[in-house]
Amino acid sequence: MNIKCLLGFLSVIFIIFSCNQKGGKLANAEGDWLVPDSVKTLQNRFTDDESLKNGKALFQIYCSTCHGAGGRGDGAAGQAMGSQPADLLSTRVQGQTDGELFYKITKGKAVMPSFQEFLSEEQRWSLVGFIKNLKQLTENSLTQNAPIPLVPDIEISHFTKVVPRVVRIWSGPNNYLWYANIDGEIYRLPIDNPHQLEKMLDVSDHGISRLQGATMHENVLLLSGNVRVNENKGTIGRLVRVKWDEENKAKEEVVFTTEEYGTTNTPFDHGWSALQVSPDGQYLYVVSGSRTDHGEVQDNLGAYPNSRDVALTSKIFRIPIDAVNLLLPDNLSFLKEQGYLYAEGLRNAYDLALDKEGRLMAVVNSGDYDQNEDMFWVREAYHYGYPWIMGGMESPQQFSDWIPDPEKDPFLNPSAAAWPDDFYNDPDFPKRPEGVNFGKSILNYGPDADKFRDNETGEIKDASNLGIGVRTFTPHSSPLGLVFDNDNSLPGRFKGKGLVARYTNGQKSALMQPFTKNGEDLLLLDLQFLDEEQNFKLNTYRIAEGFTQPVDAVLLNGFLYVIEFGGKEQGGNIWKVTFNSEK
Repeated sequence: MNIKCLLGFLSVIFIIFSCNQKGGKLANAEGDWLVPDSVKTLQNRFTDDESLKNGKALFQIYCSTCHGAGGRGDGAAGQAMGSQPADLLSTRVQGQTDGELFYKITKGKAVMPSFQEFLSEEQRWSLVGFIKNLKQLTENSLTQNAPIPLVPDIEISHFTKVVPRVVRIWSGPNNYLWYANIDGEIYRLPIDNPHQLEKMLDVSDHGISRLQGATMHENVLLLSGNVRVNENKGTIGRLVRVKWDEENKAKEEVVFTTEEYGTTNTPFDHGWSALQVSPDGQYLYVVSGSRTDHGEVQDNLGAYPNSRDVALTSKIFRIPIDAVNLLLPDNLSFLKEQGYLYAEGLRNAYDLALDKEGRLMAVVNSGDYDQNEDMFWVREAYHYGYPWIMGGMESPQQFSDWIPDPEKDPFLNPSAAAWPDDFYNDPDFPKRPEGVNFGKSILNYGPDADKFRDNETGEIKDASNLGIGVRTFTPHSSPLGLVFDNDNSLPGRFKGKGLVARYTNGQKSALMQPFTKNGEDLLLLDLQFLDEEQNFKLNTYRIAEGFTQPVDAVLLNGFLYVIEFGGKEQGGNIWKVTFNSEK
């Protein structure tokens, strides 16, 4: 699952209720829908309070990740597609008849999936009723309560409201917090006066139209992301540094751009994201996520024939921090020879952090198959298995005799964005690299975030109840906002530990729901290094819940600041977590 996934935008097309982008197909315009006249006049019979309540629950599970909690087309997962999901409160959508909406939900088209097979007729009508009453039914529910501590030794307070579509938060000089949204806007605010918000940059200052990575080093701002090219069919990665002169004028300098490669118009087009400065300050680690869900072909309607993941995707790169105007080609041999490639085989390592020993750690989103989500100690020249292995489990599409069928394969959820077009019998799936031993993710022994689906029985189990470890987190959790208390500034049992948020909520995700109703929470990570394994073991504890799409976090002065993605209009929040000695 993913982050699961976050992000991208552009021309609005008519996508109703799901970011289920089938096979990279681009949706046709609304006028291309041919709804039979006999269907247009159908009236919704399921309009009682119970039906509307059911419709709301279905919307949260199947629709909100792309269309947003309020239906504004601002769900984080939907932003990964080249065309942004529709605003369901718009006159264009609200002006359609019950029958038209029911037909489109039922039949689907291109990016719009058909719900006929896995939602009953009554459920589809309940969705129609909910969307027709969306404004009234969501106004009150969008008022967010404060997150809830699950342990007695933390407190959570509201720090400040933030602009919509935030993706990163980090600390800067002079006791400032900085944050960025995916549209390329950069803000800062003083810790002692968080309402004194100052906009520092927008996309015209740095040229990154889909921004997903940001950090600072010695008063220099570093930003990474993607820029659309080739009439929005292709993309290039871009990393820039920004300095401010004595007159407080920003000066941008390009660190690198990449060669063009194909985008996909799917939720799986993860792009360039996380940044981390090396312990010696000489290099910058930068993540480039996969452009596929699990290694399938994504050719963007033939614009990039037979294209799967490429040399520039599903990897972590190491770039000299003082580099200027590099061009990174889509050539694996060159990237290795020049020392730019640090590690490969990571689907979407959306967050990086250094532990107190300077070891690079990453949390990674797996795909739509029910594989666990990984946490890795990332080492130079290691291959971590993607697309052949995720969550310690082999991906089935690499086997030429695999015939995908959700009726026979419990790991294949028919609600998945990748089903049915992107799971298929694939005799041309790339072969594993010869002589390569894949690096293993960290085993989590619970007691939390350790659910898995048994490979033999297909049953969902709890690893800690069985006394075993799992690699690493419950499927579809989307772990984000990884931090470590490297200066031992936290008290009690939190001292020297790690923390990570889970972006996904089992109550709102059709993929995560079979495993747990938890999520959108904060996890305490207790890592122990095992000499004999040359890897870590992990115990994970839920310590807070009730965030709304927590996307990043930063530790500063002994406090944790958790920032939320927020919607197109409403925006999210920064929450301040205070740690106390054990009560």
